Amino acid sequence: MKNCSDCGREYADDVGICPIDGQPVISPLVSQGKAAASPQAARLAFDVRLVSPILSAGKYRVFVERSDLLFIQMEGGSKSVLAAVAPLLGPLGNIIPLVLWLFAIRKTKAKRQRLEAEDPEELLRESTSNFKLNLAEIRDAAMEAPARFATVGKSGRLNLVVRHGERIRCEFENAAEMNKAIQLLVPLLNSTLRMDVAWNGEKQRFEKRKKDLTR
Repeated sequence: MKNCSDCGREYADDVGICPIDGQPVISPLVSQGKAAASPQAARLAFDVRLVSPILSAGKYRVFVERSDLLFIQMEGGSKSVLAAVAPLLGPLGNIIPLVLWLFAIRKTKAKRQRLEAEDPEELLRESTSNFKLNLAEIRDAAMEAPARFATVGKSGRLNLVVRHGERIRCEFENAAEMNKAIQLLVPLLNSTLRMDVAWNGEKQRFEKRKKDLTR
């Protein structure tokens, strides 16, 4: 059985969001920090699109490794030079975006397969875009609703303030990945993480959390 992280109501193990207040439902073992030490929990992860800092932008899988978050890039965010010059190449330029898209699909698929099979610590060393963030470095964290006119990151955002005010901004492309992040980060970050979103069961999406004026 699991309990709502806000109101404490008890739910079955397959329930992820409390239908009463829209907050995550967490296993007692996770809330006590025990799950983070188990081998299976060490490989738990969620996918995000990192938008800031710009030099590290791209799609990442974020692994929870005990007291660390390991950001492993699956797909870069910078545009290819060939894609930029494609319009200047006439009819031939129309083929280039398709070729680049097919190549990116194959590359991302191969990277995802490696992420499933290999140790994230080993993958961490393969690229300067990959990085590790210790939970103690996080000064402030917030789960937020998507931007009003978002074309990507339609499900929501995760904003982190680390070290000396450095900001890491992430977006979720679907509610399932955002829910995974909530399930993992709420018990680990405790009061550091602000939940500024709630689940709207009728619309099946995360929305900005309304303030409870009765408390």
